[in-house]
Amino acid sequence: MHLLSFKHAHYRLAGAIATLSGSGILFRIQRQPFTTFHAIIVIDGLSCLVLITAGLLMFTMPAHWRRLGQLAALGFAMVSGHLAGIAVGLLITLLLSERWRERGAGLALAAGYGLIGFLASSWRLNASGDGLNSLSFILLLAGAAIAAGFLDLATAQRGPFDPLSALAGIAALLRLFSVGPWNLGWQLAMLLIGGMLAMSAAWRAATTTESLETEEWLQRSLSGLALTVTGCASPAGVVAAGLLLLHLVLRRLAQPMAGSATWAGWLLAGAVPGTLGFVALWSASAAAMTAGIPALAIVGWATALLCMLASGRHIQGPARWPSTAGALAGLALGLAAPALARWLLRPISDHLQGGLTPYGAIEPWGWAGLLALDFGARTAATAPGLALFALIGLFGALVWLISRWRGWV
Repeated sequence: MHLLSFKHAHYRLAGAIATLSGSGILFRIQRQPFTTFHAIIVIDGLSCLVLITAGLLMFTMPAHWRRLGQLAALGFAMVSGHLAGIAVGLLITLLLSERWRERGAGLALAAGYGLIGFLASSWRLNASGDGLNSLSFILLLAGAAIAAGFLDLATAQRGPFDPLSALAGIAALLRLFSVGPWNLGWQLAMLLIGGMLAMSAAWRAATTTESLETEEWLQRSLSGLALTVTGCASPAGVVAAGLLLLHLVLRRLAQPMAGSATWAGWLLAGAVPGTLGFVALWSASAAAMTAGIPALAIVGWATALLCMLASGRHIQGPARWPSTAGALAGLALGLAAPALARWLLRPISDHLQGGLTPYGAIEPWGWAGLLALDFGARTAATAPGLALFALIGLFGALVWLISRWRGWV
């Protein structure tokens, strides 16, 4: 989790190219995905999000040729409109991981997509819905859960967390919505597995005394929450998964456990309303509420509180520029969450719409914040934005002036 040195500039360059490519293409595919070569190449909102986050993650990992291979293979999988391309890309991404668990997860993901293509009338992504069955879904769910760290819950010792493998697993399940809709049994399985990983990893993070180990459990918990909200199979769940991935990437870039000022540590913990972390954790519970699953919303908030507690326990000085810059970036991104939801995350749910249910959406509420709407377009939850915080600040200033006038302060 150390930033790359100058002598490894080619790794920085690869990450920068991926991030800038995803950001640039994003403006091209706002209305509809870009397809070419008879739909063999498909670039949509999910492709752009994966390119952006994977590119940024390259700045947070030790330089190794494996990482370049993972980045290239994951990018190939996410722009492939052919199931064989997706399977091969995911397989290579996880085979290049450092542990056998992630490599086994790659085999499961590749087998899942391969089975869909074998049973479907076409290997093309947009015409393979008749090949999706319970066995292929179980393989994909198992692979994604293992890649996100589910098997680490059974071990007493900490193993290294591979963020690119976790990203590949989450992206593989999100891409499954392009194949076709899920049934309720599959959704329930996803909610149970993801919720178990999120809660258990958050508890490990809150009860662990070693700071770097705490950080890795926090990242597993965020990955579990991303899996959980994906199981909501709704636009709200897709937006929440995207926000959680962005929060995970920001924490890896900022490295708060290596040292940060107190204020920066709390901003990165997600405990302060208006920060990216708070909005991401709020969105997880909001997605559950819009889907009509209050028990899952409780799991989301309990996980969020444990994550905030774990982060707060390990705030330590001295202040470092990565954590300071990361905290300020998190505050800016949190206040700009309506723009993020509209321009970066909404295209993902729009392009995956064929496999999503209409039960819940997270919509920008101007500069006032975000609204979580249920299937009846009723407001289920709100997250304050820049305008509301400015209004709160104005009221606070008026209270202070009145107090000074009355001699109370």
